[in-house]
Amino acid sequence: MACRFHTKVNKIKKIKRKEATHPGRLFCGWIWVFDYICTIMQAKVKIAAVGLGNRTCKYLSYLEEHQDVAELVAVVDPDLSKADWAKAAFSLPQERCFKSFDELAASGLQLDACIIGTPDLYHHELAVGAMRCGWHVLLEKPMGQTEEQCRDIVGVSLETDRIVTVCYILRYHPYFMKLKELSVDPKMGKILSVKHIERVGRDRTAHTFVRGPWNMKEMNTTVFFTKCCHDVDFVLWLTGGQVKSVKSEKGTRIFTSANAPVGSSDRCVRCAVEQSCPYSAVDLYLRRRDWIKGFVAQPGETQEDMIVRMLNESRYGRCIYNCPENDVIDRQSVVMEMSGGVKAEVIMECITDEKDRYTVIECENAVITGDESFIDVTYNDPSVPHEKYDFQWTRGLELHAGADHQIVKEFIDSIASGELQTKTPSTEALASHLICSLAETI
Repeated sequence: MACRFHTKVNKIKKIKRKEATHPGRLFCGWIWVFDYICTIMQAKVKIAAVGLGNRTCKYLSYLEEHQDVAELVAVVDPDLSKADWAKAAFSLPQERCFKSFDELAASGLQLDACIIGTPDLYHHELAVGAMRCGWHVLLEKPMGQTEEQCRDIVGVSLETDRIVTVCYILRYHPYFMKLKELSVDPKMGKILSVKHIERVGRDRTAHTFVRGPWNMKEMNTTVFFTKCCHDVDFVLWLTGGQVKSVKSEKGTRIFTSANAPVGSSDRCVRCAVEQSCPYSAVDLYLRRRDWIKGFVAQPGETQEDMIVRMLNESRYGRCIYNCPENDVIDRQSVVMEMSGGVKAEVIMECITDEKDRYTVIECENAVITGDESFIDVTYNDPSVPHEKYDFQWTRGLELHAGADHQIVKEFIDSIASGELQTKTPSTEALASHLICSLAETI
């Protein structure tokens, strides 16, 4: 089923510094000196962090390393024990740690911006609330859960002249930036088609989505919306064209009790077929010790004690086929017909052993392929040498090879300078959100 898709996004107004007019060349040197002094004495950008999860802490690590340009003024989280790190790293007093956004808003603290890294359910409310308080927003993806929420965030951003930067890291990652660079190289000719596969992987699917807190669209968004909205944005960034129509094909819900192996139990620790199950929580957490970063040990617990307790008591120890609230599907394909005849497809595969993205860009004169480790360029003309680019050096690097920090840097620079410098303002990110929302309804 095809559906017409049109969106018109108003560009956010850039606040430009008013150029100084000089009465005479005699004073130009002194004005330059004065401007330089003002620059180096410029007040730090004052920031609050709302939601102290993994993603927020990565963004805060930039502030920790650059306390000369930005200052963490306050943090918000229902679990104030998560604030201990921030208090130590930023000498943050206890009275600057709040349990709710309302407490922060009522505190009277002078802020320039806030970082929002809460579960998806709260993104819209908090982003709008922050802008109404006069604060710029660094917002973890997705912006909202619905088309209406996403449009509202953009509308309030334009109304209040507040910047909303959406954390679409692919535009900042060296590997994906290289794909973009190659795709617009005149040698390639115009783009004819793009096929982009997001291989979520078995472990992430089991931990984050089926067993984890992102397993219900009512509480967050669908898996495709949550995981692939920035993949859709990446494809739109590559092609640069307007979307004319969207088709969506969804997979099945395999993680249901009807598909449970014979002999399985409600928890992996007491399951007769655990050792042969590719989704064993015992294997994932206890044997391999993967995906345990978010587990918190109780006083006096060893790491093993903590894992065993989580396997017996928490949501992460459940049989993957015995999480009745989950609505996770195993696959989804979204095909976009672009202006100029370009066809672009984004595929999400959940139950693969691979856990990387794979991209094929067909151009008039060459084919570009990439798997996050290497990029290959094969020209149609056999006399033109094959090209290969090695990005293995980015594998395993923290902070998405620096992308997390670059997002924060451009966000802070935009606020400090009054010039919109971020690559992913809400106005630009809206299109991908609308496509993901549409893909769930057709």
